[in-house]
Amino acid sequence: MKFSIKTLAAAVVMAAAATGANAAIDNGAGGNGELFFNIWDANGSYTRSLEVSIDSFQGQLAAAGNLNLSWTADATFNSFMSGVADVNALKWNVMATDIQGARRVLQTYTTKPAVGIKADIVRSVATAINGTLATGATAINAKLGATDSAIFANTDVGYAGKNTMGTNFNNSLNFSNAGTVGNNSAATALNFMRIDAGATGIAASTYTQYSDGANKVNFYLDSTNTLHIAAVPEPESYAMLLAGLGMVGFMARRRNKRA
Repeated sequence: MKFSIKTLAAAVVMAAAATGANAAIDNGAGGNGELFFNIWDANGSYTRSLEVSIDSFQGQLAAAGNLNLSWTADATFNSFMSGVADVNALKWNVMATDIQGARRVLQTYTTKPAVGIKADIVRSVATAINGTLATGATAINAKLGATDSAIFANTDVGYAGKNTMGTNFNNSLNFSNAGTVGNNSAATALNFMRIDAGATGIAASTYTQYSDGANKVNFYLDSTNTLHIAAVPEPESYAMLLAGLGMVGFMARRRNKRA
């Protein structure tokens, strides 16, 4: 199953950019968590609220145009990067969670497995995200304060690189949710999916890849440290489009010569 994701309404995007201070990331206790970005190395991490809820992300299915969002680096991100010794050791991801009812988790991914993890594992992953967001004085939401981003030491609850978070939640996921600085363009982007527990117990969860029509939703961090969420054609589709446009131009030139 695939969703068709269209561009978020301009008013919503502008409102998020203008306020810049939802501060605490919604952990999905009410069923509608918010997307947030993490980047980390062995020494610490940076987290930023993207101030877009799951429902807002999924609710623009009928809007015109392709999904195309971006967040430029803020001062806190630049401060974090100034302390990074090796940028090639960095890993990053985007996620959201819903801890109401059967629970669901949104994750970036590199390769999507054919079979979903067990429902109870989805629930434990959602619980781990919630704890990182909300438990204790060094949790993500506690350190965000009145801003939408913060830096965390590797001893903090909110540290994104800890074993119970990181690339696969201590091997709870059967895929990696993280990219590197090499995932810096649409061609090398991470994709995005929703994991629905659907039930409890050992039943397999459902993996739903997000796409805009035939185009996958891509997440990438470019060389200016701008995070992009966009839906672009697959390389082969883009090549076919260019070839088609070239043929149209050729036929037009032939008609002009005949005239």
